[in-house]
Amino acid sequence: MMLGAATLDALDRIASRANDLREAYRAGSIPAHSDVRGPNLVAPSTDPMNVAAPPGAWFAVRDAAGQRAYTRDGRLQIDGGVLRTVSGDEILGYPGGDARGAVPVPLRVPAADGALGRTADARVEPDGTVAYTRAAIDPRTGERSVERVTLGTLALARFPAGSAPRRIDATHVAAPAGVVPHLGTPGDGTFPPVAPSTRDVGALDLDTGLERLAEAYRAFEALRAANHARGETERAVLDLVK
Repeated sequence: MMLGAATLDALDRIASRANDLREAYRAGSIPAHSDVRGPNLVAPSTDPMNVAAPPGAWFAVRDAAGQRAYTRDGRLQIDGGVLRTVSGDEILGYPGGDARGAVPVPLRVPAADGALGRTADARVEPDGTVAYTRAAIDPRTGERSVERVTLGTLALARFPAGSAPRRIDATHVAAPAGVVPHLGTPGDGTFPPVAPSTRDVGALDLDTGLERLAEAYRAFEALRAANHARGETERAVLDLVK
């Protein structure tokens, strides 16, 4: 049986509403529908490489295609010598720690430290600094020493008031056309510090999301009932004509 355009549209609405709910607890998730969006929630984490951005702020990333995007998914890892999100995006930041007059770039581990696995205790600090400790032995004296090594500072982005970022997928947004986001670093006076050992758990208002899904189902059932009634009427007319 061929489905009409109205029926297909009703099914699409159900699928879209259900998808928002399916992504409800995905780290950094962004609902497709603004009417179910709530405040970004955070949860504690035991991973020192998990971090939550301040309200209204985004981490700047570079995706596999080399395009700039923004995310609130702060589950970070060092992979292949580069600081990345768990989905593989390169996290952008400032190797020198200061955003003034600088362009954010991927944060990388020195090749030797990466090859020797020295980043096992890497962590993100409240000011966005990504650091680890490097142990060394003086070959002449045999004396052991430990030094703090930093990859740089995470870049944060904020969009101007009245502008809404363009949703790319469940965890990424892009700047609206013609809008340049403000970039900075945590705790720089324009952005609050980040929250280490926490993670963003999404921005869906679950109760509202469930209500909207139920409404979509009711609209579909009403359409199905109307189509059924129309079909019965058409059959009755045909029977009278025969």
